[in-house]
Amino acid sequence: MRAICALLVVAAFGPACVAGAVRAAKEVSKPVPRIPDGAWADTLSEHPRLLGPKQRLAERARTMPQFYAVVRSHGSLVAAGIANAVDGIVPERIDKYIADAASEVAKGVTNIHQTTWVRLTKVAETYDFFHDSISAEDRRAMIVWMNAHLEAYKGDETAFHNSTLSKILCYLRIAYATWGENPRAEDFRDYALINLYEGKVVPLLNEFGAGGGFTECGWYGRHSLWHLVQALELARRFEGYDGFAKAPRFFYQRLAYEMLQPYPGLWVYGSQRFACEGDGSLVFGGSNTYPMLMRNLLAQYFSGSDLACYVRARRVAPPTSHAKVADFLWDEGPQEKPLDVNTFPKAHLASGIGRVYARSDWTDDASWLRFECGDYFVGHQHFEVGNFEIFRYEPLAAESGEYVDYGSDHSVNYLLRTIAHNCILVYQPGEIWTRLRDGGRHPYANDGGQTKKWEWTVGTLEEWKAKRDTFERGDIVAYENRPEYMFVAGDCTKAYSPSKLSLWIRQIVFVRPHKFIIFDRVVSTKPEYQKTWLLHSFNEPYILGNILTIKNGKGTLHVQTLLPEKQIIESIRGYTYGGETYDERKSAQSNVAARWRTEVKPAEARREDIFLNVLSTDGPVEATLIHRGTAFGVFFDDVEVVFEGHVGGYVKVGSKTFALDREVKTGEYE
Repeated sequence: MRAICALLVVAAFGPACVAGAVRAAKEVSKPVPRIPDGAWADTLSEHPRLLGPKQRLAERARTMPQFYAVVRSHGSLVAAGIANAVDGIVPERIDKYIADAASEVAKGVTNIHQTTWVRLTKVAETYDFFHDSISAEDRRAMIVWMNAHLEAYKGDETAFHNSTLSKILCYLRIAYATWGENPRAEDFRDYALINLYEGKVVPLLNEFGAGGGFTECGWYGRHSLWHLVQALELARRFEGYDGFAKAPRFFYQRLAYEMLQPYPGLWVYGSQRFACEGDGSLVFGGSNTYPMLMRNLLAQYFSGSDLACYVRARRVAPPTSHAKVADFLWDEGPQEKPLDVNTFPKAHLASGIGRVYARSDWTDDASWLRFECGDYFVGHQHFEVGNFEIFRYEPLAAESGEYVDYGSDHSVNYLLRTIAHNCILVYQPGEIWTRLRDGGRHPYANDGGQTKKWEWTVGTLEEWKAKRDTFERGDIVAYENRPEYMFVAGDCTKAYSPSKLSLWIRQIVFVRPHKFIIFDRVVSTKPEYQKTWLLHSFNEPYILGNILTIKNGKGTLHVQTLLPEKQIIESIRGYTYGGETYDERKSAQSNVAARWRTEVKPAEARREDIFLNVLSTDGPVEATLIHRGTAFGVFFDDVEVVFEGHVGGYVKVGSKTFALDREVKTGEYE
């Protein structure tokens, strides 16, 4: 066997979406994997291989009888492979899987986005799981068909896109399933690990991966990272190739990212729930369970580390039969003594991609915040620089739109546009957008939102850097997390056309447990360019003067608008603006999408406008405006928050006063 040597590369992350001083993070914990490097090497001489040693599967069936019962009854190919390896399944069932694989081979060699790696995976797994039930002639036909894709299948290889990680897993499955029987097995392995992973993905993880952030949008990133971690575990267990060591900070800090990413509490089937963060689904699906599976597997690699112990403290039971099958295959069970989660930071910055999560506490009743202020990397992202979401019990400050068709009229004129997010609009008559992700098939409306400066997405980090100016959209210019509050400031100016916007800086102070002060300074190039502050919700808001109330299930969001002093506040239902409506076709998303938005506009035209809003998830807001010269702020209860200059100010909680500095003060896992 020609093994690939794993070199330890300690990454120094690039400053992609952060401006100002950044403190050093804590050193990465030395990995102590639960399953040693190369532990499955001998398995490559038998079938099945991709599931690990047969004796391990048999032992797990004995010690995990409830999980194995799920495996036996599950209809997936992987579950059938496990059951067949342990105590066999009926020939008729095996014949069906073999026939399904043969039908894929009969379709010929393809180069179809996603579809090709799905088909290849099915054939590789069938070849391995039921090897002895397949004739030698049919096995050769499978290998010939798979091998032909090395030259033909050139899609799904851009560094930033989710499918590249899935293709890496697919190619490693082919390599190890056919090892010793396929003269090109090592070519698949090398293509996956050297060309795709080391050549494209690793540079990206080391450039933008501070805090465990990944450049793909949230929903797609969650499933593709699960694929990548599985792929690297296969290579490590079979050959001792430690792909995690190529980007150790990213993978270690991803565990901290995973602590803050989910909404508080559990959802249907006892699953965790997540924001879409770009294209994504609002209904339950496999991507709700993938983060749990991925972080448990990563925690096994970093066994004994502080973050593994914190992940242990937040461990949830697999909520679905699919997750239980995956747990049976991969999970070694908790070993670490859990650390007290109340000692873990209640906010997390992924500075490379410009994303912040924060929560009030570690209970299911917690208030939760996401803030977005970073650059453009991939087509599943939206024009949402400066966007925030607030959750307590249910999404309260939400995202709008329905991800059904990537290139539909709804998609390019509403879903991905700024109008569908909790951002700022600056309406310049006559502004145009060109060649959005539909390739120009639809006419584009003027929503007053963020612009598109890039021609198209690119495939490598080098190409991205060469066009960096076109992809730059926003920077987090200040961040600090303290027990009393979390402060973040984002300069969102570059996301807009310079012909209409000179400055937009958004500052958020999350005063724990349940108050959010959002301060926006917006300067347009002309006073007549109308500015609009947006807030989206699932249900109709109740407006009384400058007070807004939004209810969703058990959750209620109260909003008090203090600035502009002369304001126009109105609510709008539907995907409508500029006299046009951009509905999507009916789907599972239709009944659960957020269709209400509140617009706050200054009643008088000025070049510079200040928006100051106080939001509460725990009772009505009764805040008093503070205005001292160029400083603006609020006072409520025993809290005073004041903003001075473009960024900064102070927070006073009781007798304690804290400076809000223009500095990015990262924590030990950021």
